[in-house]
Amino acid sequence: MNVVVFGATGSTGRLAVEAALSAGHVVTAFARDPVRMRASHPFLRVVKGDVMDPASVAPAVRSADAIICALGAIPRAKDDRWRRQPGVPVCSVGTANILAAMPQDRGRLIVQSSVSVGDSYATGRFGAGFLVKLALKEVMADKEKQEALVRASGCDWTIVRPATLTFKPARGDLKVGTDLRWSILSTATRADVANYMVGILDSPTTHGLALTLRN
Repeated sequence: MNVVVFGATGSTGRLAVEAALSAGHVVTAFARDPVRMRASHPFLRVVKGDVMDPASVAPAVRSADAIICALGAIPRAKDDRWRRQPGVPVCSVGTANILAAMPQDRGRLIVQSSVSVGDSYATGRFGAGFLVKLALKEVMADKEKQEALVRASGCDWTIVRPATLTFKPARGDLKVGTDLRWSILSTATRADVANYMVGILDSPTTHGLALTLRN
């Protein structure tokens, strides 16, 4: 598959690029700062662009068989904190630009969102959905808009909603479900989430589903 990864230099996006390459896919890593893409592989192409600019998104998407969207405005890694864009609707606007650039037959799109968004708000234990939205009001509002755009599109979409992401090694015990219960203490390793997104690239059974992920 020809796979395009948006948010490719982010903490989860980098791992998605590596997982896709390991699975034998041809990968296009879309990045504002290509220098930050440290991976090197014969099947890897790094494209410079800004997801907030429709003109730079379109060429990258044109030949894609599948797209992984791992956009985020609030990087967690210490080395990435200077790149934070609080108040900027990166997820919703970026995803709108990706959808607009996708071919007429639409294609495959996997979007990383978050617990507390959509119907996962109600599956949070002890008011976890409320607490997450209280702490990250603008970020979660942006993701709500992002998910609405994806649901309204004609593509073969899957939304993944991981619990609090960690930098620990993959555990291989990821739990996944449309009504999976979670709490404030629930976590998911970025490596497991990245592996899962790559693993469902050609999985029609996940089309049209919004899935909660936790270890």
